[in-house]
Amino acid sequence: MKTIINFRGEKYKFSYLTLILFPLGLIFSVPFILQIFESVEIVWLQELFAKHVVFFLNLFFNIGAQTEFDPNGSWWYVKVPDASICPTPDYCYPCAVYINNGCTGILAMCLFVAVIIFTPHSSHRKTRDNILWRKSIAIIIAITSIYFYNVFRATVQIYLYSNGFAWSVVHDSAGMLGITVAIHFAIFLLCSKYVPEWFLSLYYPVAIFINYVKRKYLAEIIYDMNHKREKEQFNWIRERFKNKGIDLYLIKIYEIDVRLLDFLKNNKQKYTAKAIKKRLFEKEGKISENLVEKILLLLADANWILSEMHEQKKYYFI
Repeated sequence: MKTIINFRGEKYKFSYLTLILFPLGLIFSVPFILQIFESVEIVWLQELFAKHVVFFLNLFFNIGAQTEFDPNGSWWYVKVPDASICPTPDYCYPCAVYINNGCTGILAMCLFVAVIIFTPHSSHRKTRDNILWRKSIAIIIAITSIYFYNVFRATVQIYLYSNGFAWSVVHDSAGMLGITVAIHFAIFLLCSKYVPEWFLSLYYPVAIFINYVKRKYLAEIIYDMNHKREKEQFNWIRERFKNKGIDLYLIKIYEIDVRLLDFLKNNKQKYTAKAIKKRLFEKEGKISENLVEKILLLLADANWILSEMHEQKKYYFI
């Protein structure tokens, strides 16, 4: 049975292909995004960002901020004409801050969008049908939130800078980095309300492993409890199963060895592996005729059962 994760009253399950494509998509797309934004200046976005920052500087602090475009370098600046930066008592220069791609948060926006796009779709019908709508909402929230966070961050930074605070403090400090990381994490959690698949898909392989271990451990406990008296005998034959590469988990969970012996003991006829598979394990698709044959051969070699050839077919009996 395929593993299903229950989250917020909804059911999620993922195909192995989408789980593989998720990290592969990010591995190939993220370096491409980084390369683009290191080599291309998005001037129109820088202009929009600079004008928004100036608007809020004048709205909140009324400092007469202005935007200015440098046609030689195709750059936008935010200037505060009435403020001067004086690194030394003898030297001052006008307060002007250059706007680049990093200021706008475009890189973080693109990374969020890449994660949302490549996030695996749940293959469960109810959580699959509205995935495009939910992803669209998450993308809008991510882009809008990141952009306006950076606008307000730049607004506060430029105001403090124009009032004499060092740029290394208001922009490059560890405290500012910590705030940025915390805000982006909060945006991530907000988007996760609409697209929880991006962390559920990461947890999904863990859930598969946990369920497998639980089933295997429980099967072993039940098997050992039911066959406590024959423990030494079954341990001895089980070592031979292991040496032949036969899955002990299948043997234990379906009690194949015990059922084979009981079947042959209670039926006085001789049976082929094909006949035993059909009569005894018809409903268990994982138990193949080949597996039954291998187990029967080992039991015969260990003198637990008898076998003989007749018309090119091998028959087994107690």
